[in-house]
Amino acid sequence: MKWATLISFVILISAHFGKSDTNRLCEHFTEVKEEGFKAFVLVALSQNLHESGYEELVLLTREITTAAGACCGENPSADCSKNEAELFQSAICASNEIVNKNNLEDCCAKTGDERHQCFMERKKSIPRHKEVKKTYSAKEKCEAFKDNRLAYTGAFIYRFSRMHIMMQPRIIIDFAKRIGDLAEECCAQEENLDTCFYEKGRPVRNYLAGVTAQSHSLCAISKKYGERVIKAKKVAQYSQKLPQATPEEIGDITQKITSSVFTCCSGDSVKCMKERKQIIEDVCARDDIVSRTKHLAECCKLSIVEKGHCIEHMEPDEKPADLSEKVESYIKDADVCDKFAAGKDLFIGGFLYEYARRHPELSNQMLLRIAKGYEDELTKCCVTENPPECYGKADEKLHAAMQDNLSYFQKMCAFVNTEGKAAYEKLMVIRYTSIMPTASFEGIRTITYRMGGIMQECCAKDQSKLMSCAEEKLSDLLDETCAENDPATINKNVEACCNDFYSHRRLCILNMKPDTESAPPEFSAESFPITEALCTMSDKDSLTASVKLLYEVVRLKPTVTMEQIKTLTDGFNALKAKCCADENKQQCFETERAAFINTSKGLLTA
Repeated sequence: MKWATLISFVILISAHFGKSDTNRLCEHFTEVKEEGFKAFVLVALSQNLHESGYEELVLLTREITTAAGACCGENPSADCSKNEAELFQSAICASNEIVNKNNLEDCCAKTGDERHQCFMERKKSIPRHKEVKKTYSAKEKCEAFKDNRLAYTGAFIYRFSRMHIMMQPRIIIDFAKRIGDLAEECCAQEENLDTCFYEKGRPVRNYLAGVTAQSHSLCAISKKYGERVIKAKKVAQYSQKLPQATPEEIGDITQKITSSVFTCCSGDSVKCMKERKQIIEDVCARDDIVSRTKHLAECCKLSIVEKGHCIEHMEPDEKPADLSEKVESYIKDADVCDKFAAGKDLFIGGFLYEYARRHPELSNQMLLRIAKGYEDELTKCCVTENPPECYGKADEKLHAAMQDNLSYFQKMCAFVNTEGKAAYEKLMVIRYTSIMPTASFEGIRTITYRMGGIMQECCAKDQSKLMSCAEEKLSDLLDETCAENDPATINKNVEACCNDFYSHRRLCILNMKPDTESAPPEFSAESFPITEALCTMSDKDSLTASVKLLYEVVRLKPTVTMEQIKTLTDGFNALKAKCCADENKQQCFETERAAFINTSKGLLTA
């Protein structure tokens, strides 16, 4: 492949954010440094060229990086400043090997905008690569890491990018850095490597799962619910983060962010990154806003590579000293109904802004439910004889809903803190299997395991951050689950909840009753794999075995009571303790298993 072609290819996948004036490629190469540039290239190659192997992409990445570095030389090629999208597609189509291997013949037969759209649609159609998980010991990980850190993180980038075709490169690169930092910390130890990777890796795994779910959720809800919900979600978020900003300033910022969400979810990473960079520059250039903030001002001092992540994750600023405790004008003014009638969306948006800036402790979903509840109250009250008397009570109702939601999470945290994460996961397995007994064990286990991680993380936070942490992360998980599965294949109740208002989805699932309409599977002794293998299982495998037992029990009888479950689990634990202590374990398990199955059948088929 020619150098000019390689350079052209890089210009797109590096997605330089600057103005279209001089040597774009050199500017971006200088901003992110050589290793950062390599990472961008590898992500883009892995996402777009799905039929190409890792080693092939590594070699191509090295060649492209060398060519990009040449753009910073004394005599840069004219290709270093050409239109990114046009050059990207030309570069790809100039390589017969890449075209043939990745089935790009149709796209390369087109020109101009048609070719660009073809490339974007093709990217959307690439099936998500489901990695066959291969387990490596801590020793093997450290050997690979010490041999070559870049190769270690590069392999992660390749695998993860293929699994998440639409994810923004900046997120994947952030993940790779965290994976590398974890290995660096653990591999510096002489002993207990496995323990280090497990314990120190837990927050890393939770972070990866959480940000991945958040990314998938945002795109899923933008597709399903459209601009109005995304804009409302962003108004809630940034009104909390920037309580000093005016509604006009918040509206301007969130409108730009909302627009970029749809761009980024389209798969056009070049346009996505340009828009994101422009938004960051515009916000940080607003001295009138920045000068009134603490955290935003700190973020805007960072490098261009760090600013975006900082702003996205910054904590809410202190509320203005003169900010009233309640949204007085929305519950006391006599002309509320006139304002509501004059422009419903604008008026409710103003209410959301005012409520959010007063309540940084609330989740986005809770704030959107409050806004929807207030809208419903006005719809009802504004046709009564005395509207002010009617809507004057709205604040009490909304506050009660807020307290109910917080109380639920406090109770769940009390359970997690008292009984432990594993017990919480088992409780959720019982709950979720009862409402969707036709779902696979792998699906139920994945959801409940991640729920356990979320609650463990959020329950360790200050009470003021509990709801915003737990509900937002659980909602992201639910959004991701609804989008990646066809809820209609589970049951009509799950389908209804996945189609409910965005902010009501989690509560809908929470209020679901056990599914008594789906036909339970036939009772089978094969569903109870109780053997002497239980005696030598690791703690992780032992937990999986006990969770699998709960799953099989509940799907046989979704209305099974907690008392009946306790009877069966106590019997299972007693059987395991007795037979694992017996000299003839195999015979003991055969005898006791038969008795346990008979007891179970009696309870579950009655």
